[in-house]
Amino acid sequence: MAPSPAQLAHAVELERRDEAIATELATVTALAQRTESIRARAANVRDALERHPLQLEELTARRRDADADEVNARAEVSRAEEALARLESSRRHRVEETERARKEIATAQNALADTRAYVQRLEEQRVELEGEHASLRAEAAALVDRARSVADEVRGVDRITEGARREPAASLDELDDWGGQARSALFVARGTLEAERERVVVEANALGSAVLGEPLGASSAALVLRRLERARDG
Repeated sequence: MAPSPAQLAHAVELERRDEAIATELATVTALAQRTESIRARAANVRDALERHPLQLEELTARRRDADADEVNARAEVSRAEEALARLESSRRHRVEETERARKEIATAQNALADTRAYVQRLEEQRVELEGEHASLRAEAAALVDRARSVADEVRGVDRITEGARREPAASLDELDDWGGQARSALFVARGTLEAERERVVVEANALGSAVLGEPLGASSAALVLRRLERARDG
């Protein structure tokens, strides 16, 4: 049978409510995802910043040892060069002794070159580590700013409890606590919205079944309204 104007008006209202709840649900879901993303990244950044002093200390110790090795390598080159000079100035030096001395110089020079290359790599690692530290500190500040932005949007959600409307964290260390509370509040709001939307869909299906005389299993109020409009148009 064709729906009455009142029944169609009821179906339109149910569709409006369904769409409004769906929009709010999408907002809450997106906010929860953004909150969790900020919280997870903040934990990673905090851990990396906490590791930085130990990494720098280890690198400094390696550099200290490498500098000492370079001093020793330079001394070994000088010793080998002096030994060759003494041989060459001696009237009785043998060719094989001179060749051996030259090989010792080459070996010492190669060792010095390797040591200097290692020192250079350590310096590059130090510069890279300091750069990463600066980037992490900048990201930490950006995460706090992102949290403020999300917190403003969370406070705009009507179904969020008053306790969850707190100001966001002012530092990286506080983001985990803020993120946990916001995520929990959004989870509760999402559950409430999903339950409300289910009730609207159930009501819409009941209306459609009563009008059309057959059970409906529509997943949204909009689908029920389309069925009723087709029945009206015959």
